[in-house]
Amino acid sequence: MRILHVIRGLANSSGTTHIVNPLAEAQGRAGAHVRVLHVDKPNAPSVEPDPRWVTSRRFPLSIPFDNPGLSWSLARAMPAEIADCDVLHVHAIWNFPSWWAMRCAARASKPYIVAPQGSFDPWAMRQNIWGKRLYGALTELPLLRRATRMQALTEKEVRQFREGGLLGPAVIIPNGIPAATLETQRNPGGLARKLSLPDGSRTLLFLSRVHPKKGLDTLVAAFARLCKVYDDVYLIIAGNDAGTGYATQIESLTRELGVADRCRFLGEVAGTVKAETLSGADGYALISRSEGLPVAAIEAMGAGLPMVLSTECNLPEISAHNAGWIVPPEPEAAASALIELYADTSRAHVRGTHARVLVTERFTWDRIAEQSLQTYAAMCR
Repeated sequence: MRILHVIRGLANSSGTTHIVNPLAEAQGRAGAHVRVLHVDKPNAPSVEPDPRWVTSRRFPLSIPFDNPGLSWSLARAMPAEIADCDVLHVHAIWNFPSWWAMRCAARASKPYIVAPQGSFDPWAMRQNIWGKRLYGALTELPLLRRATRMQALTEKEVRQFREGGLLGPAVIIPNGIPAATLETQRNPGGLARKLSLPDGSRTLLFLSRVHPKKGLDTLVAAFARLCKVYDDVYLIIAGNDAGTGYATQIESLTRELGVADRCRFLGEVAGTVKAETLSGADGYALISRSEGLPVAAIEAMGAGLPMVLSTECNLPEISAHNAGWIVPPEPEAAASALIELYADTSRAHVRGTHARVLVTERFTWDRIAEQSLQTYAAMCR
């Protein structure tokens, strides 16, 4: 089967990058012929998929703005790329590459599936709502209604499609992580030692994009409450703000709340540094306001970390499998769960073990790739 993936960009700071690349690679290992097309992002080096399994093409921006990812060279290449595939998979929406890919596929009568990755979440839709309504009505919404399939990450996202007027066929295909990452051994306390924190220190890790929707301000407020109970826990913030200045705002907030000395900002982490950061942490938290299905949280689950997630992370399995706490995205609720997490080390370890088992059973890319290939075959029929 010939599969074409299209995505706005493949920057390391984008969660969608860590969805498209491993999915495409797993499909390639399964015997499919896979290509990925994407457009440059300003000041963000691209993370290309493994060339042993995937052919990728990066196109230059035609105007020096991150959005909407306008690229005339991509536009010229797209019709031939569509003609040479059996199925198109579009990742994320509200940008030029996604619109143009769907338009070309519709014109060529090629089946296509679209993964909005949480873009129809109410919080996400409220951001620049009139711009999205106007742009969507003129460009993407008619094409989304014509999609052969819509890919949802959860049942909740299927409901959001319906509420947004997308009534066509939908299939639930979650995000995941590589099975090989599950082989990494836990190293409790390792992150504290690496950062030269005082002996006996414990760490709470935030690893995600530093963006208002990720609820980092809520987490810092919850952490300030935690600090009044435990004097040995440090908040480790790993991620960047893509030049928006939001990280500076969070640093100011830590000073206002009197916890700056208990917080460390690592910036963006990747590769072995990211793996060491996850394996050496003692807990993980993501109190997000809006998500599809956050890969960073699944990575933390795979690392065996007990965690506190907001309801908007759309991982109710965490609570059902006793792998962590699910709370409303509010400081008081998050603080209560964090206090419980650090109250009993042995219980926290058990929850982390349950989280890793859950990932093994449901959230590895090999399993997800198999499901996606079955979906493509049904679409082509």
